[in-house]
Amino acid sequence: MSSAAAALHRIRIINDASVSKSTKMTQFKFLIKKFDTLPTARNHCVPIDFTFNGHKWILGVYPGGLGVSADGYVSIYLGLCAEVNIAVTFAVALLDKFGHTKRVRRVNHRCFDGTGVVKKLPSSGWNDFIAHSDILDSSKNILGDDDELTLVVSIEIEQPATAFVPIDAKNTLVKMIQGMFRDQETADVLFEVSKMEANEDGSKRGKSYVHFPAHRSILQGCAPMLAALFGTSNKGELATVAVHDVKPKVFRHLLWYVYGGTVSNVALKANAKDIIDAADKYSIVGLKLAAEAALVESTNITVENAIDNLLYADSKNLALLKEAVVGFLVDNGKEVSSKASFDDLPGHVVKDVLVATARKEDKQCDADDIDMMRVSELRRKLHQKGLDVDVDGSREAMIEALKSSSS
Repeated sequence: MSSAAAALHRIRIINDASVSKSTKMTQFKFLIKKFDTLPTARNHCVPIDFTFNGHKWILGVYPGGLGVSADGYVSIYLGLCAEVNIAVTFAVALLDKFGHTKRVRRVNHRCFDGTGVVKKLPSSGWNDFIAHSDILDSSKNILGDDDELTLVVSIEIEQPATAFVPIDAKNTLVKMIQGMFRDQETADVLFEVSKMEANEDGSKRGKSYVHFPAHRSILQGCAPMLAALFGTSNKGELATVAVHDVKPKVFRHLLWYVYGGTVSNVALKANAKDIIDAADKYSIVGLKLAAEAALVESTNITVENAIDNLLYADSKNLALLKEAVVGFLVDNGKEVSSKASFDDLPGHVVKDVLVATARKEDKQCDADDIDMMRVSELRRKLHQKGLDVDVDGSREAMIEALKSSSS
């Protein structure tokens, strides 16, 4: 067995991915068996690979240190193996055999440039993570059964900082509209959103309704499909309509967005699919795209869930999610082809796979080639051209809209 194969054989993944309740970061837990027998030559690496945000990452553990690390220290570095630019905050914790944290180090907002190395550094991590002798010291109780070393990687995607914009007339108008949200005194329409009540034993008790007063004029301008629920008649009375297919908390996010509000990223991630379904039904495009971006960011695409995610993306016209899943399929083609079923995939998905494959093989492809552009860039160009009505389309529809606007 080669040294690389032997090192790989030592790694045991305890959990593929979980979310910390305290930090909300995605966590991966790894065990390295028989750590005390690993070579301690400088720059000897024990690689641990895992998938996060649809991309392959490598945690490199160097029992004998890396580069200019102090003698006798273990080095640990994180690297990204994908053709993307991603900024993350991450931490690596070393646990003792009782599950207690013995050492933890953290890096905030580190940008990976898509070549498997962090900008200006061989990777991102620490030369002197912990003394090798401390790990082997039985009095410190670090190594567990079979001399296992336990490491936990916590990681989250960092969003770019938002530039400060001074208050202007537009912002003042938005605040005025937001102030009318659920204002009963000025409302002329009312949504009655049903919710199912439950008894203490969990059995269903019956329906109740949550009321959302609204304004026909705002709905007509910002959410015509919601306005259409009330018809065209307006006799001066409060028009009422019942909504049975959206949860009250999701409808609140939907209506708040219509009134110019911002739905937090936490709420988008927690209710991504419900918000997408509601925004798709009532054509609230901006909210749908925001929820889709949150879903892509929070979804750990795996061989087991890739096809389900792809079918969902196709059914809801989620071009960004589809691109992420197709990219995963291309990057992990051998494993996916042997474990996943493609029986239910529609034929038009083949073109997305071909584009992703061509983009991967031709890393120097023309940045102005519309046919090869990524979904986010297509949406950006449509927005710049004032064609926001087309940003909710499929990748092919967006390309056609851009080409038509240029002809």
